[in-house]
Amino acid sequence: KGLAYKKKAPVNWCQSCQTVLANEQVEQGRCWRCHNEVIIKQLEQWFFKIPEYAEELLNDLRLLTGWPERIRTMQSHWIGKSEGATMYFPVKDSKEKIEIFTTRPDTIFGVNAIIFAPEHPQVLELVKGTSYQGQVHEFINKVVIKERFKRGDEEQEKEGLFMGKYAINPLTKEELPIYVANFILLDYGTGAIMSVPAHDQRDFGFAKKYKLPIKIVIQPKEKKLKEPLQEAYIGEGVLVNSGQFNNTPTDKAKGLITKEVQAKKIGKATHHYKLRDWLISRQRYWGTPIPIIYCAKCGIVPIPEKDLPVVLPDKVEFTGEGNPLANVKDFVNTHCPTCNAP
Repeated sequence: KGLAYKKKAPVNWCQSCQTVLANEQVEQGRCWRCHNEVIIKQLEQWFFKIPEYAEELLNDLRLLTGWPERIRTMQSHWIGKSEGATMYFPVKDSKEKIEIFTTRPDTIFGVNAIIFAPEHPQVLELVKGTSYQGQVHEFINKVVIKERFKRGDEEQEKEGLFMGKYAINPLTKEELPIYVANFILLDYGTGAIMSVPAHDQRDFGFAKKYKLPIKIVIQPKEKKLKEPLQEAYIGEGVLVNSGQFNNTPTDKAKGLITKEVQAKKIGKATHHYKLRDWLISRQRYWGTPIPIIYCAKCGIVPIPEKDLPVVLPDKVEFTGEGNPLANVKDFVNTHCPTCNAP
């Protein structure tokens, strides 16, 4: 049904135990078992597409008439639907593009940088083989492992690192420096943001710290903003410094700019959920069983329903290193249900 798939994802990795660790198994940046330092590693993982059910889950909250309103509100926030636009920012001198989701397409003329969450898989790809690779790796391990529990805190010091690359604003063609930063979370939007410091307080603090330009693109109707800004203006108003969209009210500009990026095939109207695909892999004997066979001819083949469940072998040697099943040859070596090849 296409609800399970594989992709690379950042995981906690213990080099000594040769295994992935759950967040709860990382204690002060070290493996709970051997106390070796844990690193972030990109590995192929299995996922379930839980967001395929997000709209259904959201709509059916109204059917839960026996539930307290507070709990239904919590569930709604957990699913977290946001309306907005997806835009694609090309990476300079590359065929790659960065996908951004924003609820404020009306601010695209005020973008000063693209900022990634440290766990975003594109981060390591962009710095691979460059002089920035080592320091970016170090920054990711520091933020994701050692500072994991501080990251949602508004008071936390905003820290970032320039990645040595530039993106292109698809509407203005301006070059935008690409950063990785501790206050961007992978589970918000696409895990990368377009930074608009004049109209977002977190972006404002980051721009001030790293001396990035701050461009006003929305003026309140009643009182004009004066430069230099002392804080971000996050209210409604009319667009300025925004080309043909100048003097357009913000609520109208959101739709007009979304139509413009759709017409130019550089973006589209869309919505996002906080609810994410569920990473279910664990390279352990007791991990989630995934009934899949790998065939040299047929590729990834699901085990037929009639042969389920796949029962794990009892005679397994536990050394504390790697996946114990890898050494059970009778279990690992089987036949393809499609072509019968080994």
